[in-house]
Amino acid sequence: MRGSMKRRIALALALVLLVCALSGCRKKEDPFAAIPNPVATIQLTNGSSMRFELFVQDAPNTVANFVELANSGFYDGLRFFRIVPGVLVQSGDPRNNGTGHAEKAIQGEFAANGIENNVSHTRGTISMCRQSGYDTASSQFFIMQGTYPEYNGQYAAFGRAMDMESLSALDAIASTGVDGNYSPVGAAPDIASIRVETYGYKYFATRMDFPEATKAPEASAESEENQ
Repeated sequence: MRGSMKRRIALALALVLLVCALSGCRKKEDPFAAIPNPVATIQLTNGSSMRFELFVQDAPNTVANFVELANSGFYDGLRFFRIVPGVLVQSGDPRNNGTGHAEKAIQGEFAANGIENNVSHTRGTISMCRQSGYDTASSQFFIMQGTYPEYNGQYAAFGRAMDMESLSALDAIASTGVDGNYSPVGAAPDIASIRVETYGYKYFATRMDFPEATKAPEASAESEENQ
């Protein structure tokens, strides 16, 4: 009798495990869950700095791309070439005029492109610029001075300012006088360097060629909305 009961219990357990396997009820492990978020420091030419926690769990390839570019010295000496007071400041263009980018593009990690990204475009958020195509981000980035939830799901936000010093430095950049095209006419501080602390982890981004139909200047959130 006991043997029969044990066999029935074993059979029931096997059926439960089979159903779980077929239905995918086992929780998928996040491969980035145990990795500490990198910290990017943007050192400015006026002596101030901005620190950003980069959210590798939300936008892993975007973070990897930024880490590689920053730690290679790509951003050193670049300007904030576009300033929209109360909205955002923009940099990351090697030509300093909105028409340049790195050699390759990356996939856009945001909801409109079918990729979940829960980072909101609140004050202090750093996010990737792109062209009209979803997979056209490269090196240009923007930092939100204001909060604009309408950008959520449209751009790959990947980090946020960590302290009041960072926000004060951001506000100082955003206070620079601009012309009708939002180009600075005053003396905005430039980027002296950007370096990212990765806590011993190595980052390798997956990149692709720019789509032929979208080989145009990278655009920020504001300019794309006005197109």
